[in-house]
Amino acid sequence: MSDSTSVEPDGSQAETASQAGATVLVEPTEAEVQQERQDLAGVVGSPWSRGLRLVGLVAVVVLLGMRQGLSMLVVVAAIVIMIFLHELGHFIMARRAGMLVTEFFIGFGPRIFSFRRGETEYGLKVIPAGAYVKIIGMSNMEEVDPALESRTYRQKSCSQRVGVAVAGSTMHFLIAFVLLFIQFAFIGGPDGGRWQVGELTEGGAAQQAGVLTGDEVVGFNGSEISSFDEFRTQVSAADAGKVDFEVLRDGQRVVIPIDLSTRVKIIGTVGEDIDVLDNGDQILVGGSPANGAAATAGLIEGSTLVQVNGVDVNSLDQVKSAMADSADGEFTLTTQSPDGVSSTATIDLGSEVATTQPTAFVGVGQQAVLETQSVPAAAWSTVTTFSRTAQASIVGVGKFFWPPNIYAFVSSTITGDAPEDSTTTATAAEDTPAGASANRPISIIGVAMLGRDLSSENISNLIQFLALLNIFIGIFNLIPLLPFDGGHVVIALYERFQEKRKRTDQRYLADVSRMAPVVYVVISVLAVVGILAMFLDITKGVSM
Repeated sequence: MSDSTSVEPDGSQAETASQAGATVLVEPTEAEVQQERQDLAGVVGSPWSRGLRLVGLVAVVVLLGMRQGLSMLVVVAAIVIMIFLHELGHFIMARRAGMLVTEFFIGFGPRIFSFRRGETEYGLKVIPAGAYVKIIGMSNMEEVDPALESRTYRQKSCSQRVGVAVAGSTMHFLIAFVLLFIQFAFIGGPDGGRWQVGELTEGGAAQQAGVLTGDEVVGFNGSEISSFDEFRTQVSAADAGKVDFEVLRDGQRVVIPIDLSTRVKIIGTVGEDIDVLDNGDQILVGGSPANGAAATAGLIEGSTLVQVNGVDVNSLDQVKSAMADSADGEFTLTTQSPDGVSSTATIDLGSEVATTQPTAFVGVGQQAVLETQSVPAAAWSTVTTFSRTAQASIVGVGKFFWPPNIYAFVSSTITGDAPEDSTTTATAAEDTPAGASANRPISIIGVAMLGRDLSSENISNLIQFLALLNIFIGIFNLIPLLPFDGGHVVIALYERFQEKRKRTDQRYLADVSRMAPVVYVVISVLAVVGILAMFLDITKGVSM
């Protein structure tokens, strides 16, 4: 990158600079400086206004921590760092190529503070929703001082432009590799079929028998257990009564006699079911999705169920009989808390509702057992996990931009159509009403919520989540359309192709203005889908 030589106010110019082809920068007049200050007054603001912006940003961070917990702050900070590193990749490659980078900011909107080092202004803006690097001359549509034309993005070689364009995604891929290796080598990843108790249903058989979170389940009713799916199969085939529940606790094999509860599921058509348990002493409300219709209506796990649709219930058979009187998918459940306070929740599970036959129920949720690997094994696991995730991300991006999928998502969100479900089979335990989450776009808010939930389980889940998120974002940014980075790659390659075809060393500049309609469509689709996804994330919640 060539050095620049200033010109004195009297107009004299250093000959050495012009001979070397260096950029000549003219010192602005006092009038021009004053005009620029006036133009930026509303953006930069006075020291007081910048201070208020900083106070406002700090207040938002504190409020977020108070409302969502420390784990949410950790996730948000990780996302901001991730975005910063993305832009840092563009910045480093642009500087290496000799391009003029005039701004490098974290956030958008009005400035909180900034400083200049060399040619670049660095700073923080009030809305920490991203970051950006400003490189001059990104396309033929941008007007640039002729003296600076040689340092524009568009005048650099094809390899340099491609290098700058893919640098952001490359940073995401590097971050993912580092995070996955750290997880497998130092923190630990899920160990095959081994699993331990992650949560206990309030009032369930396991909790009453003394099973603890962290117990590693190895046997049930005399049979060895190799996976959680095998455990669920054996429980569903068991009869109510006492069974032996075998766990590893502090390295010791412990046999815990359990008197199995009995469960029925109230099934709706919105991707949500409600567990009702009989633990031998009372009828209890079991688990339901945290952001679902039942939780929104005020139903509390572990509370005693006393009435269904206004009818007293003392057995699961009575629950099934009373549920038969439900109108469409709406019904009422009256519960009593341990301190004797009664409450009635009106719940709507869609167009119809039904109940399953009673089955045995233990009341444990799974959590993977973590195990670290040797350095070579961790490296191999990193490569294979990265490869699988990249392939899945490519498929996911293709599904996202498939017009019928976009139309279905937008129309169902606007009209409020319920996701396809039926009352013939129970919804799998891992599927929540946002069941949707795994099959629909989620916003940055949803990403933060997922990260918060995963980090509350263990740090390994958070590390893996951030790694997979980086892989997906890296792939997403390489979509070969503007305004994505992949669009700039395509333009650079197209321009190089035209230069080769014409057999000329003169730079060929694609007319980006002809691509404006496509850019507007892409931005419009992203805006609509992003807003609707944000709405669903806030109102319905998210799940993996």
